Amino acid sequence: MMLSVGWGLGAAVVWGTADFCAQKAATQLGFWPTIWGMNAIGALALGAAWGAGTFSVGGAHWGTLAALGAGNALGGVFFYYALQYGPLAVVSPITAAYPVISALLAYLFTGERLGALLGIAVGGVVAGTLLASMAAPGAAVHHPRRGSALGAAVAGALTFGVVFFGLAAAVGSNGTATPVLVFRLVGAAVLALPLLAGARLPAAMFRSPWLWATGLLDSSAYLLYSAGARHLPVAVISSLSGLFTVWTLVLAVIFLRERLARRQWLGVALLLGALGLLALR
Repeated sequence: MMLSVGWGLGAAVVWGTADFCAQKAATQLGFWPTIWGMNAIGALALGAAWGAGTFSVGGAHWGTLAALGAGNALGGVFFYYALQYGPLAVVSPITAAYPVISALLAYLFTGERLGALLGIAVGGVVAGTLLASMAAPGAAVHHPRRGSALGAAVAGALTFGVVFFGLAAAVGSNGTATPVLVFRLVGAAVLALPLLAGARLPAAMFRSPWLWATGLLDSSAYLLYSAGARHLPVAVISSLSGLFTVWTLVLAVIFLRERLARRQWLGVALLLGALGLLALR
């Protein structure tokens, strides 16, 4: 159990670091070039690994995987739009709620049931993540697109909830790496559509180390999630991966000298207790 929990925590740490890098890349390039470049770099890296014989491509339900990949790309657009145009104090906890959707779908469609101790631990992880993500609001900051950003945050949480439920189900028949490769290929293709409408990419965007770090780290996080999903219930792996928002916050505290509010410290304490319960399992 501890090794499997490590996959989920690893995914959260790597995803949180990827989002920290993505914020830097988006500042330089814009959010659409960043998310497209992230998918393209991931597809390139995983394609090279497949070509080198690191893993084999096989399995079934290719249509489902492609649909999930398109949904994942759409969820990414919602997520980054919400971060760019909405108040972080509200947007972050909304997007961090996607594990609730995944757990609900697992309960309804696969009959997944958790014991009392495991259920309390998962609830503690989700609640702690939400509290820790609630930064103190900046009253002086005006967000002219606040309404659309909050709508995008809700849409992103719903979309990612469905996608990560589907990804956890797909790794059983397709292996760990194949679904992630399909996600990246489909994501890069879908997000390239604005190019057909005349959109232009920033010159020399692939010289950005932040973009390369985002693409490689984000794809690595998906691989860690997929590995954990082979051994853990959907509710557990989803709630653990949702800790990425907390890790992004930790990086902001370390490198940007941000300060935590009391409710955020309460969330961190709740997370530590919940992770301790998971360790007992």
